[in-house]
Parts: sequence; C-alpha cells; structure tokens
Amino acid sequence: KRPAAGNTRPAFDTSPDEPRQTLSTGRPGRRRGGISLAIMAFFVIVGGGILFSFFLGGAEVTVYPRHREPTVNSVFTAYSEPRAGELAYEIMTLEAEGERQVKATGEEQVATQATGDITIYKTTTGSERLIKNTRFESSDGLIFRASESVVVPGATKDAGGNTVPGKVTASVFADVVGDKYNLSANSKFTVPGFKEGGYDELYSAISATNEAAFSGGYEGLRFTVDESELRSAKTSLETELREALLSRVANEKPANFVVFDSAVVVSFESLPATESSGGQAVIKDKAALQIPIFRDTELASYLAKAPIPGYEGEPVRIDDISQLTFAYSEATTTEESLSARDSITFKLSGVPRIVWTFDQERLKNDLLGASKTALTAILGAYPAIERAEAVVRPFWKRSFPDKVENISITESLEEQGG
Repeated sequence: KRPAAGNTRPAFDTSPDEPRQTLSTGRPGRRRGGISLAIMAFFVIVGGGILFSFFLGGAEVTVYPRHREPTVNSVFTAYSEPRAGELAYEIMTLEAEGERQVKATGEEQVATQATGDITIYKTTTGSERLIKNTRFESSDGLIFRASESVVVPGATKDAGGNTVPGKVTASVFADVVGDKYNLSANSKFTVPGFKEGGYDELYSAISATNEAAFSGGYEGLRFTVDESELRSAKTSLETELREALLSRVANEKPANFVVFDSAVVVSFESLPATESSGGQAVIKDKAALQIPIFRDTELASYLAKAPIPGYEGEPVRIDDISQLTFAYSEATTTEESLSARDSITFKLSGVPRIVWTFDQERLKNDLLGASKTALTAILGAYPAIERAEAVVRPFWKRSFPDKVENISITESLEEQGG
C-alpha cells in the first residue's frame, strides 16, 4: 500500500530491528594525537636546549679595572740612558728617498766631504781630551777628523757595580772628498793616533760609532737647475717624503711603545742630481724621520706618580695617548739630530686615563672549576680590579668551567653601575 499522505519515511530507518547508522567526525581521536605531539615537541625542545647549553657552556667575565684621570700639565725630561727613577726613551728612525725631473740649465764640477756625528765612548776611568782634527778610522780604513776638540768622560759604576762607559757626541768630516765616505749608520771607529803613539790602553778604551748615516760626500759633475724651479720641485718632493714617512710611524713602531705625532723631527739631504733625457735633470732628496718613543707602561707609571694619591708603582697603562699634548721645551730640538742627544725636555698636558693592568691568563686559571660565589674572594688577589661580573652557562651550573678556553674576560672602563 502507498503510505498515507503526510507520513513520510525518515532519511534513516530507526527501526529497532535494524542497526542505527551514525556519522563520525573523528574529533576525539585528533585531540589525543595533538596532545601527544605537543608533549613530544616540548621534550625535544627542552632536551635540545639542554644539549645545546652543554656544548656551548662557558663563562663570560666582565672586569672593571681601577682607573683614574689625573690632570697633567708639566715639563718632563727623559733620558736615552736613564738612572733609577728617570724616564727613558728611545729614538725610532725612518728614511726615504725620492726624485723629481726638472729642466737642467748647465753643470758644474763638485767636490765635497762627507760629514756626520759620532758618539765617542771610554771604558776606563778618567776623562780624555781629544783635540780638533783628531783622526777616527772606520773598520774599512776610511779616515774622519773631529770638527772641534771634545772631552770624553771616564767610565763610572752603576748601583749594581757594573761599568758604565763615559760618552760624548762629536761632529766629524771625511779626510777626503767622495761618496764612499757616506757611511751607513752604526759604523765603528777607533783612534789610530793612540796605537801609533804606543798608547795601547787608550786605543782599547776609546771607540766611537755613528747612530745616523754620514752624508754629503761627492766628487764629479753635478747638473745645475734654475733656482726658482729647483725650490718649487724640492718643496713638493720634501712634502711628499715627509707625508710618506709620517704614514709609516704607527705601523712600524715597536709593540708596547707609544709615540706623539708632534714629537717628529724630519731632516732632508739633497743628493747629487743626475742627467735625464731631453735636457732634464733628476734631483734627489733623502729624508730622515726621527721620533722619541716611550714604553707605554713606563710612561704611564711615571705620569701616575705625582698626581694620583696612593699610587705605589703598580703596573698601569694609558688608555688613549691622544688625550696628551706633546711639545718640545727647546726650539733647537726640532733642528738637530735627536740621536745625538742624551736627553730631551718636553711639556705634556691633558687629562689621560690611567688604567691599572692585570694578568688575564692568571685570572682565568684562578677561576678554573671555582664556585661562582668564590669570584669576590679570588678578586682579592687582584688589586688592579675594582669589581667584576660573571655569566656562567648553562645557567644552572654553580661553578666556572674547568677549561681555560671556555672562560672569556672582557675589560670595561665604564663607571660602576654604568
């Protein structure tokens, strides 16, 4: 029979005699799977972080050393051979040569003698006067003569009982013209007159050396050049040579030494002109730069003595040498060879930062395996350090690493609490 009107059959048969059909969304199963994945990810991240921290473990120590900023405004004297308590310096010398082409106007015969300065030493007691024209013989037999008479002081004893030779500087000139007398620096000389006169003891006791090369010796034709053109070319050449030498100072100064740019002394020597093609002459110049250099720790300690109360000679350094201004006290200093002097006098002014120094490698070794809480006690053996901060990884470790390479130390000159 057809069903009665208005009584339609449902989409699903709900008869108890047949099983009920249901639709499943799958949501409860996905929720359980998502929680499991989240837990696994958590343990992977945490475990990876622990492993990462284990391999990258170490300690970073920031050290705040003692430092002061005294006002310096005084005249100082430094010595090439200082006694106890005196400031020492050394002379750094750089040389360069250059040339320019100019129009030659003629030529002339030239015969000149080489000249230079020597330092004369005496290793026995008692002074000895050397008269003008005293002969000095180089190791290869070349004869030079003293321009003026000099008195060589006798040797003395230092505080340790060691013999300190007496010394004096003298000017000499070559006995004969010619460029072979333009000897290089550090040549050795004796006084042949002592040996010839039978004064063997004086011959052995007195010797000399030149700290700078001799120059000026020449014999032969030299090209002449218009005076105004020569002046212009020489000015240009000397400026070029000076700038070239100044650019080398910072890179060629010895490690652990400081220099002041304003302490530079540059001298120039004209070398014989040579012929070029087309009626041109080549003029040549030789430039020599000299500058006093100071060991950084010695200069810092010397400057700290007077203006810093309580300073007792501990190792210190100057953080920025440019904070000091250098000026020679004697105008003649910039006009002569610095290597011929025994001392220099100069004024320093400014507000340098004096920093106490410490042995970083020793501090690292003292920290090896130590408890983090022991940092303050360890620093007690380092009076140069005002305070320090340490970060140890991983964060749960209670002691410093047991390998030096895993400890890094950084200095900070910020004020405490900065």
